[in-house]
Amino acid sequence: MKHALFIASLLVLLGPFAAPTVLAQVPEANINNASFRLVICDGPALPANVPPPTTDYVPCDFQHLMIEAQYLINVMIILGTLGALIGFAYAGYLYITGTQPNLAKAKGIFPKVFWGFILMLTAWFIVYQILSWLTGNAATYLGGS
Repeated sequence: MKHALFIASLLVLLGPFAAPTVLAQVPEANINNASFRLVICDGPALPANVPPPTTDYVPCDFQHLMIEAQYLINVMIILGTLGALIGFAYAGYLYITGTQPNLAKAKGIFPKVFWGFILMLTAWFIVYQILSWLTGNAATYLGGS
């Protein structure tokens, strides 16, 4: 049992390195790039006779508000996944140390982190589906057009 949890912890920590093609599909966010923006839209929708101030002007309408929500949820999912990895690593460390109090503490941490991670992914999937229905375009969440 002790070795199985250790191997499971290693798989969780090293799994992303085993599948580089999955990671290659996620667009890279370069904050030094001029096209990187935290807020997707620029301002209100302009009347037809008013030229936009820039060539890449994005009006703030309902669809872009939903795309912004999807983007922020994506950031939170990344942070939540990192938090779960840290929780699993900490519990694995406590489990490997082998002292009785640390074993009991690790056995309490593993299910809490696991079920919290599952709850986070389930909530993300539900909200992602609703937002993709509202925007009519699921590809915008993944960086597509």
